Amino acid sequence: MASLASVAVPVAKKSLLAYAVAVIVHTLVAYACALRLSQWLVFHWFGWIAPLLHTTIRIPATDWYLQHFELVTVIPALVIGYLNVVRFLPAVVREYLHESRTGSAAFWTWTIPTLMLLHRMLQYHAPSSVLYGSSMTAIRYFFDIQKVMPTFSNPLASDPERVWAQMSVTAPFYAGVAYSLGVVASKHSLATKLFVFEKKDESTPTVEL
Repeated sequence: MASLASVAVPVAKKSLLAYAVAVIVHTLVAYACALRLSQWLVFHWFGWIAPLLHTTIRIPATDWYLQHFELVTVIPALVIGYLNVVRFLPAVVREYLHESRTGSAAFWTWTIPTLMLLHRMLQYHAPSSVLYGSSMTAIRYFFDIQKVMPTFSNPLASDPERVWAQMSVTAPFYAGVAYSLGVVASKHSLATKLFVFEKKDESTPTVEL
């Protein structure tokens, strides 16, 4: 009996550690979506796709990214969460990260970005500059997205510190929530239910007299 007890404790600890590692892995993927993938898609659209389609966009890619901030942040993270890229890892790794179980750790991807956002909002102090006013709330500071990216030629086009806070804190929050929603949608096969229709049985039912 003693030997069984000694074996059960390490397994439980390993399981909890693996679950924590899985949450961190998925969180890093969500951060990559927010900090890299969204910008990559926008800039490659401007550089490659738009010229091929002979589409003219009269604003810089950086400004377009800010003006469509929520859209370009949420949609890629939602898709990546639905695909759940951890599924493509070897079976041994998936088993260790609990991806073969019903309750995937990927659902909790939203927690760390949300905690980071709350931490930054609690630390927030309204700016004293006359350019931006002194009555700005933390919610407005982080969620009222700037529309113009500051540049070296025009550094005062918008508040550089605020833009960076929105890109590094607000965007991961959006991505983390979208990633988790994508995981939930994948678990319930939402795309299959929405876009795949089973053919109805058109055979004429027999009527017994």
